[in-house]
Amino acid sequence: MNKGTRYSKYISFIINIIDSIIIFILFYLCVKIDYKEHGRTDFNITHFILLHYKAIILFIFSWFLISIDYRAYKEFRPITFLDILKRNIFHIFLFSIVLFTVSGLKDVQLFSNRLSLYFLFIMFVLTSFLRLVFFEFLRQYRIWGGNFRRVVFVDENSNTSSFVRMLEKRKDYGFVNFGIFLKEIESQNKDKLFEFNINQLKYYLLKNNIQIVFFSLDGKLSCEVQEEIIYLAQKLHIEIRFVPSTIYDSFSSLKMEYYDTFPVLVFKEFPLDNFGNQFLKRIFDIIFSLLVIVFFLSWMFPIIALGILLDSGKPIFYLQKRIGLKGKPFYCYKFRTMKFSKDNDVKATVKGDTRITKFGLILRRTSLDELPQFFNVLKGNMSIVGPRPHMVVQDEYYSEIMLKYSLRHYVKPGITGLAQVKGFRGEINSKEDMQKRIIADIFYVKNWSFLLDMFIIIRTVFKAIGGDDKAI
Repeated sequence: MNKGTRYSKYISFIINIIDSIIIFILFYLCVKIDYKEHGRTDFNITHFILLHYKAIILFIFSWFLISIDYRAYKEFRPITFLDILKRNIFHIFLFSIVLFTVSGLKDVQLFSNRLSLYFLFIMFVLTSFLRLVFFEFLRQYRIWGGNFRRVVFVDENSNTSSFVRMLEKRKDYGFVNFGIFLKEIESQNKDKLFEFNINQLKYYLLKNNIQIVFFSLDGKLSCEVQEEIIYLAQKLHIEIRFVPSTIYDSFSSLKMEYYDTFPVLVFKEFPLDNFGNQFLKRIFDIIFSLLVIVFFLSWMFPIIALGILLDSGKPIFYLQKRIGLKGKPFYCYKFRTMKFSKDNDVKATVKGDTRITKFGLILRRTSLDELPQFFNVLKGNMSIVGPRPHMVVQDEYYSEIMLKYSLRHYVKPGITGLAQVKGFRGEINSKEDMQKRIIADIFYVKNWSFLLDMFIIIRTVFKAIGGDDKAI
């Protein structure tokens, strides 16, 4: 068997068939239970099919149509299980509309609303589990060297080498580098490096059955050559993808609007520009903060306060000016973990910082020093999840030297964030350390969802329980 074969279309077909079987079985069981609850014994599989075959066909057909429209079976290599779960939730939601509509239109109700909810819940659990199994199978199979795609890279920009290294590291994506074509080869290590020539590229693509060409934008090749490569890839029916010259992607942030028949590109709104999303996030912030304050901080506060007093005396709290939503400053509350110093508001914490007290080190390792920020959340300065707020001097410095740094101010800062659960926290030794955090923050701003917040909170809890080595 060719390990490079693409199995996504077969897997999509198999999942669709299994989904159809699940719908049929759950529908049958719910109708059977409903019959029993109403004291009827005249029920068998033949009677069920004859009486409800139209509803069965409609349910399976509508499920399949929804899956096509919302790409429920689309295989996308860099996808995460969180993305799959979000798709499935929306899939189930739309299907529930069909279920209740059909039940309401029939002369005799299919089964009770209670059984309908059971039907949908079990359907969600089973289909989510099914997708998790296939997702993990494909991921592991790619790590073992199967289901790979043959790719080449053409030209280079400031982002190409990092992108190539990432793909080689993430074997679960299933991309195998068959070569890099450059205008000039300056490296001494010429393994997989080829000097660009359009005819040689064409021969190489055909000879090695290349499936994807990654072309680096804003590289050394001319626009005319770029057009030739695009035409060549289309002629050979090879997929071409473009690597932007900056890690801060702007292309996906644009949408097309038409003025009469004239196209104009405008920036898309971010998810939290939507009032409904803002309201959902704010309600969750308030409820979650109150629960933490009442059931956790209420009894932890005396213990932490006593520890601080015995270790280094007063004060218990430390208020530091940070930058928040839309660049507005606010005072961030923390349990005091450092000795008093005139540098506390201008000097970032470093590993082995002598300003940190003994008890303060424990609080920082477990992130307990952040607990008072739940009051910031109640006040509306912060959210449970969001980009971590930086000191004013840090914010001013990095906003000048880092592209799109200020995008992180489009949402409220958070007690925890995507950058933190990915391990981008602790001491900042270089511009690259901050850059990794900003990339994660911008991803969060552009791709916010309630499920993503739940994922970050759960990961934060596990890190807090286990302790974080990068916490300083």
